Amino acid sequence: MTSYLAEQMKARGADTEEHFLYDSDIKGCKNCGICHASTELNGCAIKDDALPLLDKFLSAELVVFASPIYMWHLTASLNAFMERLHSLCRHDPPAVNKMAGKKISIAMTMGDDEYVAADVVNSLLHFCEYFELDYKGAFAVPFANKEQISRQLYQEKMEDFVKRIMN
Repeated sequence: MTSYLAEQMKARGADTEEHFLYDSDIKGCKNCGICHASTELNGCAIKDDALPLLDKFLSAELVVFASPIYMWHLTASLNAFMERLHSLCRHDPPAVNKMAGKKISIAMTMGDDEYVAADVVNSLLHFCEYFELDYKGAFAVPFANKEQISRQLYQEKMEDFVKRIMN
């Protein structure tokens, strides 16, 4: 799915990069507060593979999170990365939000009907509201396997999704 997504975005003129978090060393936030204690917002104190991705996140015009849905949730690796995004925003004076206005969308696969994605989308909507992100929409493939993902129906839905998020 992510290959076709990137291909469709490139066809519409986007410069894309894919980052597969599963094989990365990314720990979840430990709420140490170091990122918020500085007068400058320099990011997270945890030294792992998330740090260069935080910079890439900030430089991107649009970020598409892609994840299979396991047990009604995003994967642990994507969730850990999203937790670390908190280091880019501080509400205490002096308030800084390096993410405000960033365009975000999500593409998901699941082993069940699309209804299992509802909690993920709802959670992402809250995430976007809290961090003042611009939610652009979701794409989901239910009962996903290689054949289902490559069906003409989902290829067309993916093309529509890409048009929608890139506008």
